[in-house]
Amino acid sequence: MDSKDNFYPDFDQPASQLSAFSLCIDVFIISLKNGEIVRFKPNKIAHFKEWLCRFNIRDIAVNDGLYSPYKEANLSKPGFFKLFKRRR
Repeated sequence: MDSKDNFYPDFDQPASQLSAFSLCIDVFIISLKNGEIVRFKPNKIAHFKEWLCRFNIRDIAVNDGLYSPYKEANLSKPGFFKLFKRRR
């Protein structure tokens, strides 16, 4: 990839310094490799997410089992509250 592709327009950090990200409403919360946290609100959310994925930046919502609007809920497994009620 071209070195200019390492930077996203209007975002000050190069992809090589990004560790992980999460999307909250329309703001990306991004963890840098140095431990710093930055926020970024792009004009095109899907385009910025594609850019992050192209550089294999970890999506916390997908990789850590947190809710992601891009995954379907598995309703066949009992949830926490159902398990809790059964134990009583």
